[in-house]
This record gives sequence, structure tokens and C-alpha cells, in this order.
Amino acid sequence: MMENISIAEWLNENTDEYRYLLVDPLKKVAAANPLSLYKLQKILEENAIFPVLRGDLAYSPKHCPHLVLLARPGESCDVSLLNRTETYARSESLQGKRYLCAWLTSAQGPESLAISLAEQCNTLRAQEVLAFFEPLRFELLQAMSPEDGLAGNIWPVSHWWYMTVTGELRCQRGKVSTEQWRLNWGTERTQNNVHTFSQILKYWGKVNPALPSDAAMKTVMMWEQAAVQGLSDANDTYFFTTYSLGKGVDIAQHPAVKNLIQQVVADPSVRLSQLIQGLPDAVIREFENKALTHPDYDKGTYRHGI
Repeated sequence: MMENISIAEWLNENTDEYRYLLVDPLKKVAAANPLSLYKLQKILEENAIFPVLRGDLAYSPKHCPHLVLLARPGESCDVSLLNRTETYARSESLQGKRYLCAWLTSAQGPESLAISLAEQCNTLRAQEVLAFFEPLRFELLQAMSPEDGLAGNIWPVSHWWYMTVTGELRCQRGKVSTEQWRLNWGTERTQNNVHTFSQILKYWGKVNPALPSDAAMKTVMMWEQAAVQGLSDANDTYFFTTYSLGKGVDIAQHPAVKNLIQQVVADPSVRLSQLIQGLPDAVIREFENKALTHPDYDKGTYRHGI
């Protein structure tokens, strides 16, 4: 997190580069919204908005991400506009689909950078476009890649700022690299389930507004814990994850719940959510009054343990 420093301050410290806003029109915003592409085109210079023609949507440019030029080298960004973008990005941080994806700095001009960003959608996963620019996807990619593993993938972007699910600004630096990191089996599986993780995080945020800064990865790890316990049904996995995170308890560590999970594994027709309802009140109170400790996964585990 960029402690006590706004995105406006950071972007205006990089006046030697172009500064951009990356938005995703697949998340609908009203034309009257001050940050809509319609309004931004009115207040910025005439040619300030450029579609990023991702391969799967290139036939429909209006649905592709758009790169918004905020300032050229030597110029300062509009502070009031940037403050508005930061507030808006934080307000939608737990939404399943987000409009504001990132703030970028690059020495590359807008026409070229839009092409580079479109090409990057094809480099992380073979034979399929990956919308890596979506904030939750990017947050998980950064957490699960090697240290600075994404640096070569996002170049010629030199700074990629985004809003985490907990409303914190985070940055990935880019650099020239001859190596391009590719998704491994674990990160591929995580990306395939990112919409489910988004739903879980939204639920978790409702029951606990003060989410930990690594809430996204804790969600992934608890989801993986369900598989470790032998749960294979999607509904059981979803319930196990949301219930555990919502209670602040690794329920699989409790003997009573272990017994219920064994019953579910033995009989696929039985649902864990139904069995949990039959737990004694004393066990529920134990969850509520003395939450068991989650494993403290550090970044090394995030990147290499899945």
C-alpha cells in the first residue's frame, strides 16, 4: 500500500513519462458520470482516448478496454480528476466487475501503448485471451508470480498502479526483460475461478468490512483448503470458503467439522451446508468467541506454494 500518498501525487512525480487511466467499458457507467468515457472526452484533449483491441473483442472496439491519456511528458495531471478516480476505484473495489482498472506510466505514446497492452492479453496464457488488466486478476497474478515476475510482462508500462479488493493502492513496476512469465498450473486454476473469488470476497466484505490486506489470497488459500479436505462439489467448496472466512475460523481444524466433511466425502449426495446447521450451539459459540488462527501465508508461499 502507498501509505498516505494519493495517486495524484505519485503520477505527478513521474512527469518525464506519459500518464494514463485504463478503464473497462464492460462495466457500465452512466454517460452522466464524470468519469464516463463520454465525459472524459469532453474535458480532455480531442484525441485522448484509445481502445485497447484485445483479441477476443477487437471486432467491437467500444467493448474493449480504453486507455485515457491524462498527461504527456512535462505536463501535470489534473489533481481533482485523479482524486475523483481514486475515490471511485475504492468505492467499487469489492464489485464483481470494475470500471477503473489501473493508472499507468510509460515512455510509450498512447497509440503504441494501446497496441502493447492488447498484445499482453495474449502472453500470459497460451491460445486464450486473459483479461489480466482486471484489478482482481492483476492482484492475484502479482501475489502468485515470482518477485517482479510480472515486470517483463507489463513493459513498456513502467508503473502499474491498481486498487486492491481492500481499497489499497498497490504498484507493479515494469522493466525490460527477455523473459516472459507464464501462468503455472496453480495460477491458471486461480484465474479460471476469479469470478467465484470475487463473489466470495464481496460476501466476506459484507460480514467483515475490515478485511485483511491479503484478503484476496486468503480467499484463494481457503478455497484450496476445501480441496485438501476432499470437498469436490462446487457448492460445498463455496460454502466451506465463505463460512470459514466469514467466521474468521478455519473450520476444518475443528473435530466436529472434520467429521461432517468426512460424511460429505463419503456420500456425495450430502451437502456440507445442511450438516453444519446441525452443529451443537457450543461449537458455533466456539467459532464466534474463539476463532481459530488462519495459517499466515507469506508471499513466498503465495508465489510458489500453489
